[in-house]
Amino acid sequence: MDNDFILVLDLGGPEAIEMARKLRNQRYYTEIMSRTANLELFRRKSPRGILVVGGEGTEHPFPGGVLELGVPVLALGSAARMMLEACGAQSEGVLLKDQATQITFQSCLLFDTLTESDRYLARVDGFALPAGFESIATTLEGFSPAFANLERNLYGLQFYAESNDPDGGVILSNFAEKICGCTPIWTLQGYIEEETRFIRERIGDGRALMAISGGVDSATCAMLMRKAIGSRLECVFIDNGLLREGEAELVLNTYEYDLGLPLIHIDARERFLKRLKGVTDPVEKHRVVYDEYMNIMRQVSAQHPEAAFFVQGTIYSDLLVGGSSDEVYARRFDAGKSLEPIRMLFKDEVRRLAEALGLPPALVNRQPFPAPGLAIRCLGEVTEERLKLLRLADAILREEVQAAGQDKRLAQYFALLGNARTLGRRDSAYVYEYVCMIRAVSEQGITAYSVGRLPYDLLDRVAGRIVAEVPGINRVTYDVTAGYNTAVEWE
Repeated sequence: MDNDFILVLDLGGPEAIEMARKLRNQRYYTEIMSRTANLELFRRKSPRGILVVGGEGTEHPFPGGVLELGVPVLALGSAARMMLEACGAQSEGVLLKDQATQITFQSCLLFDTLTESDRYLARVDGFALPAGFESIATTLEGFSPAFANLERNLYGLQFYAESNDPDGGVILSNFAEKICGCTPIWTLQGYIEEETRFIRERIGDGRALMAISGGVDSATCAMLMRKAIGSRLECVFIDNGLLREGEAELVLNTYEYDLGLPLIHIDARERFLKRLKGVTDPVEKHRVVYDEYMNIMRQVSAQHPEAAFFVQGTIYSDLLVGGSSDEVYARRFDAGKSLEPIRMLFKDEVRRLAEALGLPPALVNRQPFPAPGLAIRCLGEVTEERLKLLRLADAILREEVQAAGQDKRLAQYFALLGNARTLGRRDSAYVYEYVCMIRAVSEQGITAYSVGRLPYDLLDRVAGRIVAEVPGINRVTYDVTAGYNTAVEWE
């Protein structure tokens, strides 16, 4: 992409990722960097402009050196207030909070084609603007939610481009194209061509080895690799015994018959269960599963010495949460060179790429599944008996959700098995059996999500079926926790 891109500086919170995705959806290429990144890296990347986002509640100062790079800067939300303070301004206090109002935009390139806009403002502070800055927007109340130093190309908006917000999209587009001089050339087709060329140059006449899980990330990555090097890609499917009901068979059939990608199939169910025996700590579960995967892949690699490259389906979202398990796996894997063909794509872009590469809809729309599988959805010790209960409960949940047409509005939905037993009755006798928890998530981002609001009659059917059809479970609960402080998975 050379330097025809916007660099998004993430000061904390989920907004940076959303703003980067909005720009990409308008065909402007973006990359995200943390506030902890070295300033010299910004210089080397040489972006056309910098979008500074987030920072609410942070104790970290605004990275003032960014303002001295000589490229346009647009700071959004609390980052805008932090930028002003870095330029010597003092906040005069909160003037407006959690309120919808009308904004009148002044004439400048950032607001080109815009005059007025009705917006929800989470917070607007008053400032005595430092030298060189001026107000570029006013609310009905006479407050200034936006300001700029036009000579230095520094802009600050105390609000974000919201979901389904055309005016916010225009502002981001104006910044990228009319202020920074970027060209809207980012397309998935261009990505396919560029990445295919890179893979061919990197691998040459060599061969590659890839472990696949059956999810959309690994499937898309495998298809892109196959497009680049054909049959010189060897795909390995490890059945670890931690998959959902019928999933191993589905993966084998999908890859071999639908995608035409023959698999090296390794049945390692006993190996993983043996390693997990007695393990109850969540972090240790993750480590055990990854270590056993690495052991197996080393063995496979030794049997295929001609495959000098190792491929993985890491995506951009994995890298933005502090380094994914897959990334750690690849870096620790000692058999050859590593390739990550889709590492710069967000999840929605991976799904669109999957469609472009001809993957079947059932695979394109497959919900995320954690790398350690059901090991982290089976709280406490992982045993074959407990996994069987969890698989049956999860299958009932998926069947009922899909039958009710609710699957299309959910990012994830799954069952968990608790490690506590509760009193109940079965066959006219009192029994102590496990608790099953249901989790459903909609509008899932990287660090935030909303709970899926499943209809009560659906929850009632699911709970009734699980208790009746899965001896060993006598209670079903629904997790309604959402926000920034809890993860989607329990472990």
